[in-house]
Amino acid sequence: MTKAKESKEEVKKMDTMEELVKEAGDDLVPFKVGEVAEVTVSAVTKGCVWVDVAGVAVGIIPDREFSYGVNELKPGEKIPAYVLALEDKEGHVVLSLRRADRERLWVTLKDKFENGEVVQAKVVEANKGGLMVEVGGVLGFLPISQLASSHYPRQSGGSRDEIVSKLNGLINETLNVKIISFDKTTNKLIFSEKAAGDTAVEEKLNKIEIGGKLKGRITGIVDFGLFVDIGEGIEGLVHISEVSWQRVSDLRTLYSVGDEVEVQVTGISDGKVSLSVKRLTDDPWVKSTSDMKVGDKVDGVITRTTPFGAFVKLSDSLDGLVHISEISNERIEDPASVLSVGEKKQFRIISIDNQSHRISLSLKDGDKAKSEKTVSKEKVEEVKEEKEVKAEEKAEVAVEEKPKKTRKTTKKE
Repeated sequence: MTKAKESKEEVKKMDTMEELVKEAGDDLVPFKVGEVAEVTVSAVTKGCVWVDVAGVAVGIIPDREFSYGVNELKPGEKIPAYVLALEDKEGHVVLSLRRADRERLWVTLKDKFENGEVVQAKVVEANKGGLMVEVGGVLGFLPISQLASSHYPRQSGGSRDEIVSKLNGLINETLNVKIISFDKTTNKLIFSEKAAGDTAVEEKLNKIEIGGKLKGRITGIVDFGLFVDIGEGIEGLVHISEVSWQRVSDLRTLYSVGDEVEVQVTGISDGKVSLSVKRLTDDPWVKSTSDMKVGDKVDGVITRTTPFGAFVKLSDSLDGLVHISEISNERIEDPASVLSVGEKKQFRIISIDNQSHRISLSLKDGDKAKSEKTVSKEKVEEVKEEKEVKAEEKAEVAVEEKPKKTRKTTKKE
């Protein structure tokens, strides 16, 4: 039998590479579609690279699947290649260098993610939610809330167009970031510039003292507070609740970008500096209660009843709360059944909390001794009362601000 006939017989026995794989399995063909296999370069041409695949097949890498440095490959060199197909029309294994590089990059990114290492990402696009960034050809998302302070878009108007315009200025810049979310199955990567940290900034933050007074300049005004430059490239946030002892609804009526302000440092956490304006002045509430003490009798007017108690006006600047458990020595179900709005009563002060600006009152007979069981029950009631008061205050704020439509602003972390 001639060699040509023997070759034809072999072809008949194994018509395709797929059949060979099915029959021999991994022992003979140690690669599959979708895997990265080590191949040996046989020849490099203008349109393709010929390779030997595991000593059992001839492979081809078409030019559309080339990667950087392909022209520098030499015959005999071993390289990783991604298996696209087990055979083409000519029976060659089709491979890709470009996708092999991508697979290797995903492995590298996974290691970076698990070890919390910093990577460099190039900004390729901006939108209202943040930035699209690229690491070695793999795209990921950098949310606006994860931008470093120096890149955070603080526009006084806060419109989406202004924010996107500011973010567009970062396109083509390279940022140091960390991967905070990794999902290879969905090709999803989320990056954070804040998490990458800044050694120089951290050293400057270490020099700032909690409680210290500083002078700064307002660099941005948003619904939830003021951004203030306190020097050496450091910015802090004065939350709206720390601007004044009185309730503030619109910061833009009090301040403008560029205004100089004096602030007090109240905290430093995760590279963020918290500031306060109001703490540089005396708390008027504390001053108003300076002559009061627990056990004092005070006159007050019922201003509102709720299922858990009643609010009491003690003076123009002071309000108190009498919990349902402190209204009577007898058990009652509804405060409104005992107290009326506008009614004047004499109360006994049972606690003064300067930090939360809260005075707790009682209408009970304070001369009667309390049993341990009663005291314990009141402690539980106090905790419950505090939660209810906070919920009530939030409801009040919501009702007061409901007519005014405010823009949703992404809060800086």
